[in-house]
Amino acid sequence: MCLVFNLQGATKPNVIVIVADDLGYADVGFQPIVAPDGVCTPNLDLLAKTGVVFTDAYAASPICSNSRLALTTGRYQQRWGTYWYGDGGMPTAEQTIAEMMKEAGYVTMKVGKSHLNDGAKHHPLDHGFDHFFGFIKPAWDFFLLSQKDVDAYLNKKKDCIVPTPSSFGPLTRNRTKESFENTTTTELFGDESVKFIKKNKKKPFYLQLEFNAVHIPLHKAPDQLEEKYGIPHLEFDRDAEVWEYPFWDPVAQPDYNEWFGQTCHLKKLDPYGRKKYLAHLELMDQMIGKIMTTLKRHKLDENTVIFFTSDNGGSHQSYANNDGLNVYKYCLMDGGIKVPMFISWPAGFEPGRTDATVSHRDLFATLSEITGITPTNWLDGKSLIPLINGEIEELHPEPLMWDSGPKQQNWVVRQGNWKLVSSSKSRQYKRYELDEQGLVTKFISERTNTGTQLYNIAEDIGENKNVAEQYPEKVAAMKQIYTEWRAQMSDPKPGYKAK
Repeated sequence: MCLVFNLQGATKPNVIVIVADDLGYADVGFQPIVAPDGVCTPNLDLLAKTGVVFTDAYAASPICSNSRLALTTGRYQQRWGTYWYGDGGMPTAEQTIAEMMKEAGYVTMKVGKSHLNDGAKHHPLDHGFDHFFGFIKPAWDFFLLSQKDVDAYLNKKKDCIVPTPSSFGPLTRNRTKESFENTTTTELFGDESVKFIKKNKKKPFYLQLEFNAVHIPLHKAPDQLEEKYGIPHLEFDRDAEVWEYPFWDPVAQPDYNEWFGQTCHLKKLDPYGRKKYLAHLELMDQMIGKIMTTLKRHKLDENTVIFFTSDNGGSHQSYANNDGLNVYKYCLMDGGIKVPMFISWPAGFEPGRTDATVSHRDLFATLSEITGITPTNWLDGKSLIPLINGEIEELHPEPLMWDSGPKQQNWVVRQGNWKLVSSSKSRQYKRYELDEQGLVTKFISERTNTGTQLYNIAEDIGENKNVAEQYPEKVAAMKQIYTEWRAQMSDPKPGYKAK
């Protein structure tokens, strides 16, 4: 791989960071493994061809909030007590990429999902963004985006309260609410990004675009793609006497958690579940295509850095496909933490592919090198530039660590091709099967293994052959590495206590 990086004399590149939500490892066309059932991501695939694809890329966590904290700060989120949902938050002492980009003279905006476990600095306007449009929750309905939708529920049942993680209604613009009709979050987030680019085309900009596609709830497909995928049309009528399943009616089905379990936790099989996922994925790709068209029209495409990834591994709950990897989101097998990832900058380096192990944390250090701004805090991530330039073949000769904390009792050490897994709790997953028409016909239950596990990832990508008993010295040495690393981290703490 012969790549070039030269910033001397160049104008500051624009930077766009795009994060998908719960995207399957095999659900984009540029991957080494691609699901065979109709994945349609032509814009992402074309964009990936202009950049460097990382085929051994990892999220910092198997869940979204913790992974996003690591990406945003370039550091192990465990340093301030973030191990699982609700932990850690965003402390004021942690510098964000957006703050660094502002120091470098960029206008900054965050669009989409912002889920960072609360804390004094959890709002995007408090960690370096000039503008924000989206939501601050684990999840949001793609379609019900108006105060009229909220009022319809309140009118039906006066004490109706929709608990997290699923929410709906107006989105947030900066610190105020804004309603929308007859559209989707995916389209709004794409269009808002286009507006930001057009408005700031004459100055360097940093855009952090975090789609909620393809996260649950996925019980309805985008209207414009229902016919293509053969999905029966569903229409939410606010004035209807009864909202029939898969919509939630608080009178007909008072137990919200029961409904949420059926539609979002696979307690009720949806034959069109995979097709709905693919439709939402294609709509996200279309919005990325609009962004690319806008950049090209304004002659910004050559000097714009675009980074794309998913926040964590694909989720079985949304019918994602992690083909070849072990299970899904929530656990530290590779299906939970290995993600699609590429970075493109036509004016900065040539396209290529690398199987070097990289992480979300490496983005901060990469942008630090590109902008020339020294980070405030020590970064655990490393700049991707030497790897892209061909100066090195391995970015992380040091071990990489994952730890989901005492609640999950699951930690991992990755050292070269060796991966040590410690798990005291088994987790159950449901793998779907499709018929010839692409409809889900049944679920097959799978459980993760417990105990000490050692895998050679280069020879066993699916983590099927535990060789811990064959290499006791390797196991002992890697356990010691974890023990020493864990002693440097903080104990878990609630995110709302972050200061």
